[in-house]
Amino acid sequence: MPGIRRLLVAGATAALALGVVMSPSPATADVSKGYIDADPGAQNDFEDEATLWPGSPYWNSNAVGVVQTILHAERILDTTDVDCAYGTTTANAVKTLQRRLGFTGSDVDGVVGPKTWARLDNRLVVGPVYNDSQEWIHYRTTGDWTRTRVFLRARVSDGTYLFRYWGLDAQSEWRQALYRPLGGSVCR
Repeated sequence: MPGIRRLLVAGATAALALGVVMSPSPATADVSKGYIDADPGAQNDFEDEATLWPGSPYWNSNAVGVVQTILHAERILDTTDVDCAYGTTTANAVKTLQRRLGFTGSDVDGVVGPKTWARLDNRLVVGPVYNDSQEWIHYRTTGDWTRTRVFLRARVSDGTYLFRYWGLDAQSEWRQALYRPLGGSVCR
């Protein structure tokens, strides 16, 4: 019987090792393009984006503006809080959003990482065509209201996302969702 037991243990170990080797790996962040990019459909656009938190390499970039635009749509941030800087206000707002998205315990961390991006991805819906080169993307909020927030994105694979930035003078402008660091806490 010891030989059979050893054989079973060896077989289980091999199966486990094979399962680990063959299991699909989670999406990894690919920011080499320098912007939040579009993929066919909408519910896979955010799956490969960089992790954002105060002090991250992209804490002060237009990519943060996309997250803040979602937080504004959720009525967690005010328009004036959309400044493309991931500080304490944004981190606390992300924690509130994570709770709304069903996160609990240590997953409510104020960091927009793979788990948070995936939940946000599931709330994106392709809207109508905006013009020859762009289409609307709607973000469905978690609340009881039917408010959606819209983004524009290029109508080609790997096209860039754009978000509406209201600015300090309350003038609305579209900004590209770039990872390039900004020289201050104003979206550019």
